[in-house]
Formats: sequence, structure tokens, C-alpha cells
Amino acid sequence: MIDSHGKVLGRINIIDLSFLIILTAMGLGLIWMLMGQSPLDKKIKARGEASVVVAVRGARFKDPSIFKEGENVFLTIRNQRYEPVQVVSIQMRPRELVFLGSDNKPVVIEDPTTKDVRDIDMTFTHSAEETEEGIVMGGHQLKVGNTVELDAFGYRFNASIMKVDFKAQ
Repeated sequence: MIDSHGKVLGRINIIDLSFLIILTAMGLGLIWMLMGQSPLDKKIKARGEASVVVAVRGARFKDPSIFKEGENVFLTIRNQRYEPVQVVSIQMRPRELVFLGSDNKPVVIEDPTTKDVRDIDMTFTHSAEETEEGIVMGGHQLKVGNTVELDAFGYRFNASIMKVDFKAQ
């Protein structure tokens, strides 16, 4: 196949053949991408603002004033820090116990053993895009159940996404 002069079938140099194969593959890949067939190209349906509700369960803290509506909170999504998002609303609840009463109806009381432990639902908004795969913010898909880390001046908590709403502009 390759003779003593480095030619394939005695006609073309092996280095020139390799270069020709590489250029052909690059050209076909470029054409494939320009036709919109690339799996890396996410097709954006709409741009707008995402409203995301996250749940922090079992947060331990003494001073609830560290949480402020309107403040910016840094997000870490899949171990990658994202730019700050604005907190729109915060709802705090004490931990509760549920047990069955004497009339077989559920009774809910505040847990007396965990006075410094609370559940927090926090809503933040930020610009996002809607794609065929869902809502994307900063290259990260926002789906219910994803874990994010909230990092502000006075706290750092892990939270779980409970709800994602999208409003196109």
C-alpha cells in the first residue's frame, strides 16, 4: 500500500492524504453545523425572565433578618458559580409535627425541639431562555428537583428547585 517514498498506491503522499481527509471532515462538519443539525446548538424559542422557587429545608439560624427581599444572591448550579439573582420573596415557617388526634384527624403543631430550625421558600428572578429542553439560565437547565446553592452576605444554604415559571418578553 505505502511504498518506500511514502506514497499510497504510488500516487499520493501519506501526509497529503491525511491533510486532505482532515480538511474534508472539517468542511463537512461546518456545513452540518450551518444547516442547524448540530446537537450543540440549542434552539432558543424565546427569551424572557424566569421566576424560580427554591426550598431550603431544615435551615438552622438564630437571626431571620439575614434574609432580605430585594437582595442579590449568588447561585451555584452543578458546582459552577453563576451571577447574582434578585430575591423577590421569602417565606419562612417553623418546623412542624403532624400526628393523629383522638378523633382520627391530623393535628399540626410547631416542633418544640427545634426552635432554631426553619423551612424557607425563596423566589428569585433572572433573565433566561426557553429551549426545546426546558428553561435555561446561564447555560444551566432549571428543572424541578435540581439542587442549587444560595450564597449571600450572611448565609450559604443548599436548596432544591420547586417551581420554574417563564415569561417571554
